[in-house]
Amino acid sequence: MEDRNTSNWDLVRKDYPGLERGTYVDTSSCGLIARSTEEAARKEQERLMMEGSARFMHWHGKGKADVVGLVARHVGGNASGMALLQNFTGGMARLAPMLKHRRKVLLVGGDYPTLHAPFKWNGFDIVAVEPAADGTIPMDVLAAAIQRERPQLVAISHVQWQTGFMIDLHALTELCRAHGTWSVVDITQSWCSVPIDLRRTPVDIVGSSGYKWPLAGFGNGFFHLSETVRTELSEKNGFDPIGALCEGHLDPIALVRLSDAVERSLAIGADAVRERLLQLCDLAVDQLQKAGVRVLNGTDPATRGGILIIEGDEKHLTKMREAGVQAQLRGAGIRIGIHFYNDEEDVERLVKALTSK
Repeated sequence: MEDRNTSNWDLVRKDYPGLERGTYVDTSSCGLIARSTEEAARKEQERLMMEGSARFMHWHGKGKADVVGLVARHVGGNASGMALLQNFTGGMARLAPMLKHRRKVLLVGGDYPTLHAPFKWNGFDIVAVEPAADGTIPMDVLAAAIQRERPQLVAISHVQWQTGFMIDLHALTELCRAHGTWSVVDITQSWCSVPIDLRRTPVDIVGSSGYKWPLAGFGNGFFHLSETVRTELSEKNGFDPIGALCEGHLDPIALVRLSDAVERSLAIGADAVRERLLQLCDLAVDQLQKAGVRVLNGTDPATRGGILIIEGDEKHLTKMREAGVQAQLRGAGIRIGIHFYNDEEDVERLVKALTSK
């Protein structure tokens, strides 16, 4: 990855050619790939084309290990607990059968389907709590459910895909540990938009895909298991859980994209990204509300990543797209996903597209 002057958001923005096509506020569906990331991937493809198995074997050893270490450093994890995978869905499907000795799992209604499905497929005893009417998931509701149901696992997304509500990870991990429950957290809608440090917030099991906020394209992701989890799973299943998760080949091109994207995120800094998203989302909330557009979810910065849900339907979304503004219908309205490559003019165009006659 080339050096970048990350203090200049305009310069960062120029590395994303997808922004030239219009106003992109849909990172919550799929992040845009940087021109430099694609260039790194193209160079790797050429090496594989010319060197064949010699280059492929590199990715069985040092190449893969370097990416493992990079991702572990980004989330404050340990390389020995890190498994690179094609996506969160595949990892969760592999992991769930290893957890079957912990039969009872607490889920949240409306959470991402591929977080729920592996527990259903594998016959877990499932109990669920429902979000409040405003989309929030109060910690006291989770605490009461854990106290009442005594689940052995709590599986939840850090940021909810239909509302953008962000759970307090630190409070969640403390709650789970107080009851001897493992936290299983999908950070696909928060990784690289919200600072995550497993040294300070020791989630037991955490995983993510790389195609949204990391901006790494498809075919890459990870799971991280704490030392306690690895030890228990090894004892209960008779094999190394990290080794089992890592079985099979990964696409070196996808790993190059992941590496380049994570290096960029580290270079910019998690706190700088968080501050940028807070500023842009606050601006969007303010301008949308002044224009008479209801913001259904995301007005509270403390429980928001980079997602807003605004009032609107297919008609409004069509109007936005005709004005060159890209987003999706999710939850109760239109989901807006704002990332560091967006700017104040994007917010202005979003508001204009929604309010113009």
